[in-house]
Amino acid sequence: MLITDYTQSSKNPLLPEAFQFLKRKDIFAINYEHQQIGICNESEGFSLYTFEKELLWEVNKPICSALLAIDRQQIWLVQRHDAKHITVWVYDLQGNALASMSMDDEIYDANIELKALPDNKVVITFYGGQDGCMSALLSFENEKLKVAKKLPNDVDFCCMLSEKEAVFTNFYEAELYVMSYPSLKTLKKHHFSEDWGAVAQPFKGDKILITDMYCNRHYIFDVITLTVEDEIIFKGFEPYQDEVEEFLVSDIDELHYHNGQLIASYMEVDSDRNAIYHWLISKLEN
Repeated sequence: MLITDYTQSSKNPLLPEAFQFLKRKDIFAINYEHQQIGICNESEGFSLYTFEKELLWEVNKPICSALLAIDRQQIWLVQRHDAKHITVWVYDLQGNALASMSMDDEIYDANIELKALPDNKVVITFYGGQDGCMSALLSFENEKLKVAKKLPNDVDFCCMLSEKEAVFTNFYEAELYVMSYPSLKTLKKHHFSEDWGAVAQPFKGDKILITDMYCNRHYIFDVITLTVEDEIIFKGFEPYQDEVEEFLVSDIDELHYHNGQLIASYMEVDSDRNAIYHWLISKLEN
């Protein structure tokens, strides 16, 4: 799929206007439907805002990850105590703590992400770069938090196909799994090229976006047929031969699907060696 009709922007279209100051290194969570954004800071705590930058409430704890599950009347936060220990909190929308649970960071000072699943469950993933990742399915029931199931090492949640099926990937093994939910038994498995570092995100219907992180190339993948349908290429940013490696690479380092648009980004370095990011925006036809 060669995209020729797109606009370029120096502003991040995934961020509200009042929060364009946020950078990639910053940790935040967004709920577009309810137009709220939560900003995490291990030294300053957590702050929940509207898109117009109205402060709703704050928590004075070293928060390293957040999930705005507003439809459930919940805000999930991860408090880091040290490199080996965290606490997962569930708050209501007024900032009142509902439950908490201590967990060990077995990877050691990992980056942590929370993703919502049906039935009051959340996947927590500890990312350790070359050390892999570890994920667990957390359940919040009867005002108590518990670990419902631990996932195999390096398996990461992508999206739900339906209320009964979920998609997971393994970056290091370049594999994709369709699992039953909530039992998380593997129904289908697909192995990509050995050279791929595959990560996935939701797209449309039975399609997902697959990115090969080793060369920044992006594909549409059909989960039903387990086939790569097409590569997404923006005109002017076609893959080219890398000077060191033997394969083709792309300068599009991130690609997202949001609100009917494909949003790509690439980086340039200015004369002061600062990273400058640009975004390419293309509206897809239904």
